[in-house]
Amino acid sequence: MTTTKKTATSTPADSVLSAGKETVEKMAKVGQETMQKNFDQAIEMSKGNIEKQTQSVMKSYEEANKLAQANYDAMNKSFGVFTKGFEDVSKAWAKFTQSSIDATVAYSKDAMAAKTVNELVDMNSTFTKAQFDAFVSESAKISEMTVKTTNEAIAPLKARVEKTVETFAKPMAA
Repeated sequence: MTTTKKTATSTPADSVLSAGKETVEKMAKVGQETMQKNFDQAIEMSKGNIEKQTQSVMKSYEEANKLAQANYDAMNKSFGVFTKGFEDVSKAWAKFTQSSIDATVAYSKDAMAAKTVNELVDMNSTFTKAQFDAFVSESAKISEMTVKTTNEAIAPLKARVEKTVETFAKPMAA
């Protein structure tokens, strides 16, 4: 038995197969390159979007922080105005109380020196009217102080509420 050696001769089928294989390899390479290019573009787009979102979040955080700080400052200012006003009102009441006590002591001394009942009744009427008038006058003055203090204490808070509403309304309107 003798074996014959086959020689490598190309047949038309081999050329077609070789051309097909080459085409498939080229298509795979082009597909792979295209996929890699698209993937790189997607990464770049995502990276850009993440950077924009991060900047937006940081800007929002900074704005919220500034808003909170301004609100805190307004609260402190309001509390300071209220405290000072309360102190002034308390001093006014203390002064009025002291003057009432002084007037009552003086009246008591004068009443003890009265020589007649009519004189005592006249002194009592005069004293009572003077004390009532002083009370009404002082009460009105202290009420005005209280209203003024309240308005001054509310002003910084009102301004901050308006600013906060304005700030939060902007994104909704946009």
